[in-house]
Amino acid sequence: MEWYEKLTNRFLRFFSQKEVKTPLSFFFRVVTALVLLCAIAMGACEPAKRFEVFLVSVAMLIFFFGAVWVFAWVNPKHLVYGEAGHRAELRFAMGTEKHEITAPELATLPQTTNTALPQTANASVLAGDGEQKS
Repeated sequence: MEWYEKLTNRFLRFFSQKEVKTPLSFFFRVVTALVLLCAIAMGACEPAKRFEVFLVSVAMLIFFFGAVWVFAWVNPKHLVYGEAGHRAELRFAMGTEKHEITAPELATLPQTTNTALPQTANASVLAGDGEQKS
C-alpha cells in the first residue's frame, strides 16, 4: 500500500506544482492527465473492454485537439497569453496607465547592463536591435 501513497503523492504534486497561467499549459496538463487516466483504465478493465476504452480515449484526445485548434485559429495570441500579458496589453484601455513612454523619453532614462548575461570583449547587443555589434 506504500507504493499507492507514493504514486498518489507524485500525481498530486505534478498537478499542484506549478500554477497554470496560460490556456496552452492547461491543455498540456489535461492531455497528460487524460493519457495517465487512460493507461490506468486500460490496465484496470477486462481485456474485452480495452479496445473500447482506447477508442473513447482517442476520441477525447481528438476533441481536445480540435478545441485547441479552433481556439488557436480564432485568436492564437490568447493561447500563450497569461494574465500578466493580458493586463499589460490592456493597461491603456483600462485607464490604469496614464502615459505612454515615447522614444526620446526612453533614450533619456538611465541605462543599465544585464549582469546575468556573459560579457564578451568585442560584442554588445543594443536593446531592440537584435544584432550583435562589434
